[in-house]
Parts: sequence; structure tokens; C-alpha cells
Amino acid sequence: MRNGSGYTLRRHSESTGSTYFYSATRSADGMIVRTALPYSLPLSRILEADHTFLWAMGGLTLLFCFLGFLATRRVGQNILRLDRFAAKAERGEKIIDTEPFPHDELGDISNHIVRLYARLQQAVADRDREHAAAMHQQQEKDRIKKQLTNNINHELKTPVASIHVCIETLLTHENMAPEKRREFLERCLANAGRLKRLLADVAIITRMDDGGRMISRSRVDLQPLIAEVVCDCTPAAEAKGIGIDNEIIGPLTVEGNADLLASVFHNLIENAIAYSGGDSISLKTVSLSSGKAVITVADNGCGVDPSHLPHLFERFYRIDKGRSRASGGTGLGLSIVKNAVLQHGGSIRVANRPSGGLIFTITLPLPRRE
Repeated sequence: MRNGSGYTLRRHSESTGSTYFYSATRSADGMIVRTALPYSLPLSRILEADHTFLWAMGGLTLLFCFLGFLATRRVGQNILRLDRFAAKAERGEKIIDTEPFPHDELGDISNHIVRLYARLQQAVADRDREHAAAMHQQQEKDRIKKQLTNNINHELKTPVASIHVCIETLLTHENMAPEKRREFLERCLANAGRLKRLLADVAIITRMDDGGRMISRSRVDLQPLIAEVVCDCTPAAEAKGIGIDNEIIGPLTVEGNADLLASVFHNLIENAIAYSGGDSISLKTVSLSSGKAVITVADNGCGVDPSHLPHLFERFYRIDKGRSRASGGTGLGLSIVKNAVLQHGGSIRVANRPSGGLIFTITLPLPRRE
């Protein structure tokens, strides 16, 4: 009545004989509302532990601990992997383990670092490979130049010595018969011509080796070019009873240098005239498909021993050295042919024909149609 509300934990009811939790509240109009709830739960029951709840909480605790262990273990393993990667990268070792990291923040960063290092390794490997290739190319170029110099020195000795002997003989024998004098002069002229051809061939080889990219190029129709070469070579061929059959169809346009392309067919035809031993030379257009032109130059002569075929395009290589020198050959003709074809992005191969003689197959790329 004094405070407006009140309660007691235990109140014995004389009418029921039970103990209740009892409360009373006075309203504004003076009415009193009383409530009672049986107080049958002893304090010991309230304070008694709930074993089911404890087991459930223990189980949940273990479960969360296990899940936490898995999560931290995964992160820890990724950190250890990243640490091992950093140590290998510091030593400059090649990274072989390419297993990706998981797709989380740390994994994405780790994968990015590995990719960057892999690109760096690839760039270093490419640089080293290009450097090694450049060094090898330079060494090969130096070797070829040295070999070319030695070969030129060797090739020059014979004509120079012959010219020297002829001139010395002419000066020593002033009263030599006119016929003999003319013979010595013709010998000097022949050797001088050989020197001229040798120097011209060496100049072409050197220009292709040192300045292949600087060679001027334009659209060249091979049909009239080859026809002109055949016309130039016909007198020499007819003098030896050899016929030249030109079956090159046109127009046959390629991108290249007209002088070098003409030297290709000049050398092949002149070689066939000088060394084939046959009576026929044929030039044919085999194919004009797949963006390439395939041309053959063949003779019906004696061919060559198969052991010589792999070496025919080598500089100063001769099958019969005595006969080659006697015919005025420099030993550079087929080397010029191969280098000229390669300068134009093509290829050349040689084989013995089943019916006799040699066949050279030249493949040249055709320009793209605009």
C-alpha cells in the first residue's frame, strides 16, 4: 500500500497449503491486482548444471576449433609456399611448382607475384637465347668470312701465278715467235677474265652476306627476265650442241631484286652448259599455288654422284676441280644461287633425275594480292 507494488518469493497459502510466488500492484483508482505462481522448483534444481547444454557447448567449441585450425592451416601453408617462392626467386632459381594459390586475397596476390616472376624468367631466358643466337651467328659469320678469305686466296694463286709466268716469259724472250707470243697473251687474258669473274662473284656473295636487307626490291616478272637470260646463254649452249627449252609461263611476278634473280638462272644454265654433258636444258613452271611459285631447271646430262649432292651449294666446292678450273668456273656459282634464293624468302633443292641429269627445284613466295 505504501509503495504501489510489492512481491514475495514464498508465501504459504493456507487454503491450498502450497507455496507461491506472490505479487501485488495498486492501480490509479485504488484497485489492487494480485497474482500468484506456484513456487514448486527448489533452488537446488535451479542451480543444478544442464549436462546436455554443456556437452552441446563443448561439441560446438571443438567444432569451431577444428574449423579454425583448418582455416589457419591453409593460410599458413600458403604463407610457407610464398616464403619458399621468395627464397627461390632471391637465388634466381627457376620456379617449377606452378600449382596455383587459392582464390582469396592472399592467394590472388601470390598468384600475381608468381606470374610476374614467370614473365621475368621468360624474358631473361629469351634475352639469353637471343644473345646466344646472335653470338653464334656472329661466330658463324666470322668463320665463313675467314673461310671465304682463305678460299679466295687459294683461288687467286693459280691465275695470278699463270699471268706472272706468261708476262715473265714474254719479257724474257723478246724474240719469241708471234704465234707463241699470242698464245701467252691469250693465256693471260683468260686468267685475267677468270680473276674478273671471281672478284665479281665474291662481291655478290659479300653484298648478300653483309647487306641483304639493303638490297633494293621491286615487283619483278620472272617470265621476261628468264627469257632474256635464256637468250643470253643460247649462243654458248648452241656452240656445245645444247638446246634450251624455256617453258616458263607468265606473268610470274615476285617481290625481289632483278639482278640477283637473273644471276640465279644465269648460273644454273651456265653450269648445265659447262658441266652436264647433256644436250638439253629445260626450264618449267611447276606450280603457282599456295602463294608460291615452283620453277625447275633441269638437264639430261650425266648427273653427279649422290655423295656430292649435299655439298653442291657450298662455296668453292667442286666435283672435278681440274675440269672446273679449266672451264673458268669460280666455284661460287651455286652458292650465289642458294644465297640469292634465300634472300628472297625461298628455297632450292637439287636431285638426280631418274632419266639422267640434275634437276634444281626453286620455290619463291608470291606477293600478296591487294
